[in-house]
Amino acid sequence: MAVIFHIEDESSVRLLYKEVFEEQGFQVIQASDAEEALKMLKGQKPDIIILDLKMPGMGGRGFLERFYRMKLRIPLVISSAYPYYNSDPSIPPVDAFIIKSGDLTELVEKVRELLHKKSFFER
Repeated sequence: MAVIFHIEDESSVRLLYKEVFEEQGFQVIQASDAEEALKMLKGQKPDIIILDLKMPGMGGRGFLERFYRMKLRIPLVISSAYPYYNSDPSIPPVDAFIIKSGDLTELVEKVRELLHKKSFFER
């Protein structure tokens, strides 16, 4: 079972993502901010990360900076309500950018696609 690490400050969004991805057969771990997420990454190796950018504290940008310094090879998807982040040159490149929506179909499909590619290249 693939493990999704979801980093999101909004509790209602965390609940929705957890329910939808668990219904799809994934295991979901979650953090409510970037600092907590970085601590959790020291003891866990998820298969994929879904990250919100606009969060209090360090936020998604700070997480990305530290994540890339860790040199972890984990696919990363940004899920944001703000589409302008997709073309923001200060955001490091990620595997996918999905606009937040109540319908998670596109996000679920992208996660499946990235996990399939990851497993193909790990053979």
